[in-house]
Amino acid sequence: MPRERVALAAIISLAALVFFGWVVQTRMENLSMPEPPSKMFGQPIRLDDMAKKDILTTPTAEETGKVSRLPVLAENMPEFAGITRWLNSNPLRQEELRGKVVLIDFWTYSCINCIRTLPYIVSWDKKYRGLGLVIIGVHTPEFAFEQKESNVRDALKRHGIAYPVAMDNDYGTWNAYGNRYWPAKYLFDAEGRLRYAHFGEGEYDVTEKNIQDLLADAGGVAAEAPVTVIPESTDFSKIGTSETYLGYGRMEYQANEEEILRDRVQEYVLPADVARNRFAYGGRWLVRSENGTLAEAPGSVVIRYVASGVNLVMGAETSAVRAEVLIDGKPVPVGMRGADLVVQGGRTYMRVSAERLYNVIDAKGAYGEHLLEIRFLDAGVRVYAFTFG
Repeated sequence: MPRERVALAAIISLAALVFFGWVVQTRMENLSMPEPPSKMFGQPIRLDDMAKKDILTTPTAEETGKVSRLPVLAENMPEFAGITRWLNSNPLRQEELRGKVVLIDFWTYSCINCIRTLPYIVSWDKKYRGLGLVIIGVHTPEFAFEQKESNVRDALKRHGIAYPVAMDNDYGTWNAYGNRYWPAKYLFDAEGRLRYAHFGEGEYDVTEKNIQDLLADAGGVAAEAPVTVIPESTDFSKIGTSETYLGYGRMEYQANEEEILRDRVQEYVLPADVARNRFAYGGRWLVRSENGTLAEAPGSVVIRYVASGVNLVMGAETSAVRAEVLIDGKPVPVGMRGADLVVQGGRTYMRVSAERLYNVIDAKGAYGEHLLEIRFLDAGVRVYAFTFG
């Protein structure tokens, strides 16, 4: 091959790699990643390649004349493997779903990224179930407490989820798909072929339009039906603080001068100042792989963050725990109070009981840097992770 053609081919290949990298990065924003790696979905294609194949694959001859021109990403739906319990449904099998358009949603109930997608998924279930769409939530836990059936059932009630949910406590189905993200959506046509995948938040209009097209191909719905629109309240470009884990297993942003002792109670002293995007413990805490547990009251957790909203995944070991919440050293003002805050005597408090995500701060779109302190007045609270909106 002449040198000029070699050079041109090299340039084209490099440009393609850069472009594909941007595509994959764009699709991976606004999601949570688990720690362990997993197998590939059915072996024929990698998750990153799905983003490339969306662009590169053209419809086959058999697709000509159909509404949907989505590529075929995989020929078969993986079987539901290792499911410990089915909620809202009898156990389902892949072969029973042939003839239906199927949306698989991997989620876990304390994940803020998942929670923000649920209003759309619930809406799609109501709009399209009678037209041939089957939505199945595969609940794969990030934390041990999310394995409890009662906790998951409470979450279904809280979010109005009526579609089938498979409890994937042992990651059997997660690994069968080679999944790595919360949330993750896989859309299959009526022939059981994977036609679309999306990881993270966003692309709701694209996802719903693809649902409509696959239903139209199966004879279920007109492709021009209006898509669901839910006002967005989160500007991800303005969130300056990453998800922050408080257990040593994934701890990155700790600001205490003391070394974190693993699985042993230790006294921690709050620093005089906490740097941006750092957190610190104050008081006697037992730090485990997944969480920090307050051994003796009182005790504090402090974080300096850049965002509009702050959530904290936590729960109490036995009885409910009281906590006072301060923002920049003062009670939280009206315009910044999260849904789980209450006011007593001019001070702002929380009551922590069930293990779930608590909404602490909601500045309603006003983004900025603040110092948040949560002072726990009772022992036994477990704190897992801060997330931001």
